[in-house]
Parts: sequence; C-alpha cells; structure tokens
Amino acid sequence: MTRRWRGGREFDPQQLQIAWSGGSVSPPPQERTERSAGPPPSVPANRLTLKLNWDFRTCFPEPTEEAIEAGAVNAEDLNPEGIRSIHEEHAREMLATLHDLDAVLDARRGGVDPRNNKAPLLAPAKEQLQKFFQTEPARLEHWFENLLGAYQDAFGQEAADAFGKAVRAWHAGVEVVAESSPEAASPAPATTGENSVSAVNPKRRQQAGPRRVTARLPVPRPLPSAVAAGRFGQEQNGKPVRPGPREVREITERHAEKLIEMLDHLASAPVNGKDALKAQFDAGIAAYAEDFGQHSADQLQAYIKRQAGLDSTSRRGR
Repeated sequence: MTRRWRGGREFDPQQLQIAWSGGSVSPPPQERTERSAGPPPSVPANRLTLKLNWDFRTCFPEPTEEAIEAGAVNAEDLNPEGIRSIHEEHAREMLATLHDLDAVLDARRGGVDPRNNKAPLLAPAKEQLQKFFQTEPARLEHWFENLLGAYQDAFGQEAADAFGKAVRAWHAGVEVVAESSPEAASPAPATTGENSVSAVNPKRRQQAGPRRVTARLPVPRPLPSAVAAGRFGQEQNGKPVRPGPREVREITERHAEKLIEMLDHLASAPVNGKDALKAQFDAGIAAYAEDFGQHSADQLQAYIKRQAGLDSTSRRGR
C-alpha cells in the first residue's frame, strides 16, 4: 500500500510522540465513566435481530492478504483466538465511543454538563459548554469512523460495512446473527464453516498459547485506538496513518535508544534524582503500551534492560 506521509500532522518515523515529562502526548478521546465489554455473550430469544454475513461472536471474516503483507495483522494473531481478540478490541472501543456520544447528546438536550449532570450558572461556563456541544458530537462520530477505518484496513470494505452495522446494532440492543443462523438464540459453539472463527487459512494459522515475554526488539501491530487517534500522523486524504513493520521498527528503535540512555543516567544519578528518572522511564514504557499494547511494552522493557546490561558490561571490560 502506498503511504503519503503528509496531512494534518507530519509523520516522523524516527520519533514516537511522547511527552518525556511523563505520560503520552495524546489523551484518550474522552474520560469514560463506563466502558462496554463488547458483544453480549448471550441474548433472549425474542430480542430483535440483524442478519449479517458474520455475527462477530462465533464467526468472523479473515484478514485480507494485503493487510497481512503490510503488517496490519501480526502473524501471531492469525489463529482463531487472535482474530476473536482483534474483533473484541475494536468492538470495545467503538461501543465506548457510541456510549460517550449518547451521554453528550443527552446532556445537550438537558442543558447540563455531562461531567456532573448539572446546568452551569456562570456565563463563561455556559458559553464553554455550548461550544463543547457544538463540536463534541462531530468529534466522537469522526472517532468512530476512524476506528472503523482501522478495522477496514485489516479486514476489507465488506467486512467493515458489516462490522459497523453490528456495533451499532449491539449498542441499540439488537442481536446480530449470521445469515446461516436460523434463530437469534444464544451463540452456538464456533464451527469450521466458511465464515467461522476456526476457518483462518491453515497455511497462515499458528497455535495459540500464552505469550512469553522475550528480550527482543518488538515490531508490533499498532492498536486501533492509537491509529484512529492519529498518533502516527495523517495521510494526504485525512485518513490516519497505520505504520507498517518498517516504520514501527524505526519508531521502536528510536524509543528504545532514549530509554536505554535514561537507564544509563539512572545508574549514575544521585539518590535524590533517581525517583524522577525512574518515573520518566515508566512513563515512556506506559506510552508505548498505549500505542502498541502491554505485551509489546513488556517485551520492549525486557529488551531495553538487556541492552543496558550489555552496554554496562562492555564498559566495565574496557
């Protein structure tokens, strides 16, 4: 896929966007008082239903060949549990966004601040709230579409159209069933049909198992929420950039260099300065986890500590 590294913010593959004073430079889309856990595990048989090619609970589409070649889906996720996990991750983010949107629209209708459910009394607060109501619904809708666009990058247009309908249906309390399913009953066990979660191409399947943290430089798949937030920049058409494996490796290498240097300073820092350096190091690891997931951050930390140890050993030997 051709990337055009231009748009609202220039993408610098040599620098992860981190505020080194602590934490990530980009906050979450909005503080959430409630997060959906994804599609319901079971529903009453009399609930309204929507039939789609997949129900996204027991059967799922496969990633596209283009997405696999571009690194949009990791090889370690090409198994039934990996595909299920990707869908659950997307569903949680998208359902939470729709929940936030409902809360904002309800507050706007009631003329209250959604943070405390009270109407502001002072004129400046009223004006600020009005501006918020003018911009926030559109921002949340755009966030939802960005998340769906990240999903489309991995599974294609047809699957994205169906998944968007499924998420909005779940949000409205409507059950989603696969076209081959005769009833909207509790989900049946996954089968090996054409659209089943077990139907990932055997040539690309790998055995699922517990992830072991290795001291190797990670080259992970960016989280959908990080891509949708534009953490890696935007293309010329305004679509958020999803960096490929080469760009992710460059980002990670530069990030690791900074953290290794920080550990070197920590080792020689006076006692009263160690806490601040340790907090900055932890913030750097946490920021990487926000963009690439906790497992990748744990692997990066193991790699950094190993490299820092090798460097100090080589220095002692000289």
